[in-house]
Amino acid sequence: QPTETENLANLAIEPTIELENISTSQTETPEPLQDPSPTVEPTLTNTPTSTPTATQTATPTPTPTSTVTPLFYPNSIVRENDNMPMILIPSGTFLMGSIEGEFLSNFDEYPQREVTMGQFYIDQFEVSVEQYASFLNRIGTYDNGCDFFDCALPRELAGYTAYLTEQDLGDGTLQYLALSGFASYPMNHVSWYGASTYCQAMGARLPTEAEWEYAARGVDGRLYPWGNETPNEELATFNSSSYDNLKPVDALPDGASPFGIFNMAGSLWEWTADWYDETYYQSAPNENPLGPETGLTKVMRGGGWPFNNQAERLRTANRNSLTPDFLSSTVGFRCARTP
Repeated sequence: QPTETENLANLAIEPTIELENISTSQTETPEPLQDPSPTVEPTLTNTPTSTPTATQTATPTPTPTSTVTPLFYPNSIVRENDNMPMILIPSGTFLMGSIEGEFLSNFDEYPQREVTMGQFYIDQFEVSVEQYASFLNRIGTYDNGCDFFDCALPRELAGYTAYLTEQDLGDGTLQYLALSGFASYPMNHVSWYGASTYCQAMGARLPTEAEWEYAARGVDGRLYPWGNETPNEELATFNSSSYDNLKPVDALPDGASPFGIFNMAGSLWEWTADWYDETYYQSAPNENPLGPETGLTKVMRGGGWPFNNQAERLRTANRNSLTPDFLSSTVGFRCARTP
């Protein structure tokens, strides 16, 4: 079996579980509220019976009412379920992918094309250990807890590269907590199913690959979220020889994207909603692309902390993928939402 160092040198991942793919469940539409006012029974009176007339009175056709769509949404909101700040990314057109033969680029980024996006919200920060622990406490377990796949792995199973801990309260009840001092660090060792289920529970979803790149890149075609400057330790956590170099989700503000989104380069790779296809850009639509309908692996973006994640892997156009049941110290996520 390869050592963890060899795994990090190849894909900066460490598969721990491979399970059968099961599709996510659909959220049910809530029943409309009933009118709380009491029903008034009609009063019966002895009135003479009138002679019916042959002519019927026409009933006016009701005029349909339209739902008013707001013209403007707030630039930021705070998600109620986990207090995550979300930033509004306005509709616009951006350059997605890379020019063929461009320095550091890869063939799965070709061709570069203009993509038009509708507006959406995206988390300002990666989901933290504290936020994910609270979610697990609500559903009761990580074990097969997300569409019959493991949501994530606690420190007791994943080792020192996990800040999520599991405690037995003595009566068989399990409680999940962030390791002391690391509540605000990014959640890792989480599967795609664990990320997707979390976002759905928060009234959100995983961002599409196009949404992720637009939020990271903006409209000026920059190489990195902060611009074209070569990455350094003040801009991103990457090329690290030690996991101890990982930082809280709100660290390194100088490395934020043009929309103010943190850690979209380095820190952790991030799951997106899309299936991966290395040739998808050749036939993808140029408006709100959703990715292929099927696939074997899910797209990850952003690069990660380990030593083999150097500058070229932090580019906003760089693509990577894993099977959705993989759990790794290098992979986390953030959520998105349509207004």
